[in-house]
Amino acid sequence: MSRQSTVGSRQGRTPGPVVRRARAEDGQRIVDLDRELARFEKLQPPDNTEAARLLSWIFESKKLEAFVAELDGAVEGIALFYEGLGTFRAKPFLYLEDLVVSEAARSRGVGEALMAALAREALTRGALRIEWAVLDWNARAMSFYDRLGARRPHEWIKHALEGEELERVASRGGS
Repeated sequence: MSRQSTVGSRQGRTPGPVVRRARAEDGQRIVDLDRELARFEKLQPPDNTEAARLLSWIFESKKLEAFVAELDGAVEGIALFYEGLGTFRAKPFLYLEDLVVSEAARSRGVGEALMAALAREALTRGALRIEWAVLDWNARAMSFYDRLGARRPHEWIKHALEGEELERVASRGGS
């Protein structure tokens, strides 16, 4: 994506974030920001093997896509996403797996610039929507998404199988 998003570029003001597709040389910064998010979410950050797999998904297999946002030439935010399929409408949607803005760059337009780039990408692909999940205690993120006009579809409740439960279900009868 060659589009750039700039905010506050009037003379005398610091230029805003520039959003672009991630490049391989952004890999370490993507990992650093992903680890920052894990710590914020009170999760174990990815180890080196997991980090290498993440970067492989972005830059080799293309299972995951990434936008980065730069401020003053430094990557200060990332949006990691992938395309899903809406079967009833037979159209894609984008799932935002992670939106991360460095602590130092918060409230400087980085998150909004990344979401705007993701919205443009969704429209370019003819996507139905962008979906994501927010931890129920992350009031700042919920407020940010509310300001963007995102809705919270209360009729849908997220479920997950992992660990022992996943293994138990997989071991049940059938083919």
